Amino acid sequence: MNNIRQFSSKEDIQEQACLWVSRLDRGLLDEEKVQLDEWLSESNAHRQALLDAASLWDDMSVLNELSGLFPQPQSRKTKQKQRMGKQVVWGMAATFFVVAVALSVIVQRTWFESAPQFANISEKVQTDVGEQKNVILADGSKLHLNTNSIVTVDFSASARNIVLLRGEAHFEVAHDKQRPFSVTAGSNTVTAVGTAFNMQYVDDNAFELVVTEGKVLVKDRFSAASNDLLFSRKSVTEEGLLMFAGEKATVQGKVEERENLSQNDIDDDLAWQQGMIVFKGEPLEAVLAEIGRYTPVRFNISGDALRKRRVAGYFKVGDIDGLLSALKSSFNIEYEKVTENSIQLSVAKS
Repeated sequence: MNNIRQFSSKEDIQEQACLWVSRLDRGLLDEEKVQLDEWLSESNAHRQALLDAASLWDDMSVLNELSGLFPQPQSRKTKQKQRMGKQVVWGMAATFFVVAVALSVIVQRTWFESAPQFANISEKVQTDVGEQKNVILADGSKLHLNTNSIVTVDFSASARNIVLLRGEAHFEVAHDKQRPFSVTAGSNTVTAVGTAFNMQYVDDNAFELVVTEGKVLVKDRFSAASNDLLFSRKSVTEEGLLMFAGEKATVQGKVEERENLSQNDIDDDLAWQQGMIVFKGEPLEAVLAEIGRYTPVRFNISGDALRKRRVAGYFKVGDIDGLLSALKSSFNIEYEKVTENSIQLSVAKS
């Protein structure tokens, strides 16, 4: 396994915290315990990020261990004492945390020795604007990553955990009942055993989910039950909503109204995998926002009427010249290239 890298940006710190929590879920190696201790001692931001990531995790062993590292609020007098010995407290907490993890590993050693052996895999996969990638994961699952996207992958002997940090990805999940396949995005997680589904962020917290094969379980990680987990030892019943092949919904905490798709609809939604984008009468403004995911070129539209003009057709990803030609010939829309990456659109004069 590669050594843990030092991160500085907020996004990288959040990504690293997610990886640490998923590794805690399967048990840390000796060298990882030392690396985690060092990482926690580097900054308060690291400790806070680990706590935030833990609040999204529903594994009791991880959360109970973190409750020792991040105790519940104390009285004012106790807080004052803690502030006076802040550095000492954090050092002791980190040491206690490593000991707790070590005990957990010892308790589970017998089970792991009799279970099938899998290599612990942690990696990051990302694409630039206009780039796509097809990746075969360690378990045989297929990951198709769309433009400007990032996922982290963490596989262990008991779980297959992925975090979609940005963009869009399609998953074809290899069948493995012993190791559920879970993808976290925003405030939700999507879990499958053997199936295929597509997830695309539509804003910072919501994503669009299309189930193309089998079924998946969608859970809200910010449910009341999940929020109580950090300082609770009670058993939590798995809650969520099953979605089946051919269903599509926007997910943001809860699953919005689902719709049933025909095979043609599914093919159109996944046309990006063949390098195409399909529009069926969306407003020009929405069309250009979608096309903008694949190119650094930005479009300025003259007038509200033109922004709302409906556009339909098949367009090749990244083919801006082809797009402009189609807009002019089929939709009477003129264009002017203001700069290399800026184009002005207006209604063509009669």
